[in-house]
Amino acid sequence: MTRVRTVLTPTPPEALLEHIEPGADLIVPLANGEPVALLDALEEHAEKLTGVRIHQMHPLQTRRYMQGAFGDHLRHVSYFLSGADRQAYLDGQCDLVPNHFSEMPALLRGATRCSLVLAAASPPDRHGYFSLGTNADYIASMIGRVPFYLEVNERMPRTMGSNIVHISELAGWCHVDRPLVEVPPAVPGPDDHRIAGYIAERVPDGATLQIGIGAIPNAVLSALGDHDHLGLHTELIGDGVIDLVETGAVTGARKLRRRNKHVATFCLGTQRLYDWLDDNGGVEMLGG
Repeated sequence: MTRVRTVLTPTPPEALLEHIEPGADLIVPLANGEPVALLDALEEHAEKLTGVRIHQMHPLQTRRYMQGAFGDHLRHVSYFLSGADRQAYLDGQCDLVPNHFSEMPALLRGATRCSLVLAAASPPDRHGYFSLGTNADYIASMIGRVPFYLEVNERMPRTMGSNIVHISELAGWCHVDRPLVEVPPAVPGPDDHRIAGYIAERVPDGATLQIGIGAIPNAVLSALGDHDHLGLHTELIGDGVIDLVETGAVTGARKLRRRNKHVATFCLGTQRLYDWLDDNGGVEMLGG
């Protein structure tokens, strides 16, 4: 039997509602993986929804559904609080499920219906593959298992790894052109640099780094410029790694796994970082 392939074309964000059943569990990635226009559409038409829950870690934007504005029509379930939903949780307007980041894929698959993944993505390539851009996180593990509905953003960098989705995996997609949220690097103070100096002198050449975000991590990165053949296998890539890669301090040449690749599960920083990530073959985005 010959399989007939349906070629999906972009539709308005509100077309998403045709794919949401009562009691649906919608999975949304963290940070800039948020599909802003799709979430706007859900809020605008929330009265048409019944018992729908949105599951997400670390949202960047405060929304009405997080604050309980739509009752049981549309409710937020948080897996890691941020400034966007912390007060809503304290006010009893949303739910919190404490967890380890590494356990998120199994937790979502086992405790929710995983009805649909809503995510931001870069435009498709000529082969019909979309990239989830700044994100792989917990949603990369759902590719091929759960239908995806994408918000394709012209400004989302195209990255490579386990975060590539073929058009055949989609329930639909919409198109937007909006800037990503930028988070400027924290500026280290004297104490941060002093602590970073003690850390940097204990990092041998060829070490593989797991680095976070904040003043002390940024100070540590700035103190590693004289090192050689460092590797990066981390949860988060921020602006601080760019100079180390471009000057050759971070090469990944001595890594035992994913050699010569700078590995992360999501990225968050300024436009400089997003430009650097775009079509950067040295970066590999891996999910859980």
